[in-house]
Amino acid sequence: MEWLAGARIALTPRPVQRRVAALEVAMLGHCPGRVRRERLLALTAALEDMRDAGFGFAVEALVSGNMPGGAPLSARLTGLFHLPIPLRSSAEFHDIFPDAANGTAAYVSLLAGDRAWLAQAVDDFFSNGGEKLWLVRIPEDEGQRGFLPTDDTRLHDTETLRGLATLLVIPTLAVVALPDLERLQIPPQLPDIPRVRLENPDPRFLPCDTDTDDDHRERRYSSELPEMPEPTPLEQVLRGILPLISRHRPDLQCLFTLPLAYSSEIGSPVADQAALDLLTAICDGESGHLLRHLQCLFPYLRGAGTRLQSPVGVIAGKQAAVAAAKGPWHSMAALPLRSASLPYPRLSAAQTLALRDQPGIGVLTTRTGFDGRAQLSLDDERLIVPALPPADYTGAEERRRLDGFRAAEIMRFLGFLRRQLQALGEQLVFNADVNDPRPRLLLEQFFRRLYNQGALRGRVPEEGYRITQSQPQEGAIQFDIQIAPAFPIDRLFLTFVNLDGEWRAELNDG
Repeated sequence: MEWLAGARIALTPRPVQRRVAALEVAMLGHCPGRVRRERLLALTAALEDMRDAGFGFAVEALVSGNMPGGAPLSARLTGLFHLPIPLRSSAEFHDIFPDAANGTAAYVSLLAGDRAWLAQAVDDFFSNGGEKLWLVRIPEDEGQRGFLPTDDTRLHDTETLRGLATLLVIPTLAVVALPDLERLQIPPQLPDIPRVRLENPDPRFLPCDTDTDDDHRERRYSSELPEMPEPTPLEQVLRGILPLISRHRPDLQCLFTLPLAYSSEIGSPVADQAALDLLTAICDGESGHLLRHLQCLFPYLRGAGTRLQSPVGVIAGKQAAVAAAKGPWHSMAALPLRSASLPYPRLSAAQTLALRDQPGIGVLTTRTGFDGRAQLSLDDERLIVPALPPADYTGAEERRRLDGFRAAEIMRFLGFLRRQLQALGEQLVFNADVNDPRPRLLLEQFFRRLYNQGALRGRVPEEGYRITQSQPQEGAIQFDIQIAPAFPIDRLFLTFVNLDGEWRAELNDG
């Protein structure tokens, strides 16, 4: 918000409200400092979206200023904690949380410093083309457990939801990121790259505004840091995220940056080898299929005058922009990303190829643009396991055979299909007549539209999809749908069933 005319006029930039976003993203993180609830109450469209998501109780309490019965607002609502808030611009975020970018965070580390990462991730998301962002503020005193749902999570009781669980009830959500959880996973005493000691330069005249610091490292030593808790084991973090997503929202994708460790051999932070070994072990185990919901990234971002930060905001914003322009089945790999920072630590071409191949990490790299400047991009949208049902990759041989399916854009496309068919089924929930032709006509229109947009291949629409109607039992109607998506997906089978008036969508491999 900008004050004009001697603070008599308050200007709040706000884009035109769009009810439908091509790819909706959510972020969970920390927002130190003040909270201006009145600025949220001014966003009427956001309040309506929160009501639609099942948080009407919180909206009504915020509007009235009291809990039901006249009691004061709870600490959760006073601080807007564990409450998904839809935003359409970074200006709305900074308007509600004016100190989030510069306020001091509770967790301090040598590399990450004392600032929360959520504010920068929000800015990166919208600057790279993101349209709609669901934001959940997590209390800092809850640490890592604040991001994870409780053991007795019940999605139908939205008043009790915490952390990630608050987002699972939003049917249009596609991608989740947790930038400040990544910050908490950086060891507090992890050393930086040793600073190079240069000889004293010859004296020369410099303008007063010249920055003579090389910004190579934070001006802070381990002895100056207060005692901080060690990171939570990565296995425990993944156990709190992936099973819940797979069980309740198999259409979701989670962005997560690998944790760091220090290599004394090269004197630099590197990707934690223990984390890589853990991902490989999970991949080879019975729960390996859960990793298709996880898109791992590396390295982090850092630049002159900027702190270490997570790349999830940049990646999610570009994914949303590409989905809006070309469709969710297109990859954003190799496209230029808007950021003032560069990858940290830098990786060689050999290291990039190694992480891409095993276990399957999306690596941020730089290339020289036409203007001679370094341009940030993502090497490949790589997944650890194929983005297919679990039965397809029960062993290492099956995974190798389906290596071409280890692409995040495939997972986004499958999630898109699930959400679209689910929405279609909800429109037809009161249509119990098995002889009604409308469901088939709507399916024909939906897949023909996908074909015209380039999501399906074939010389004519009939080669891109095939819909077969059957009646497996009395009172039920079933649509078996075969689609031939554009490369690299080969063929998938979708089943759309009306059982006693309730429409359900199922995905099977071909």
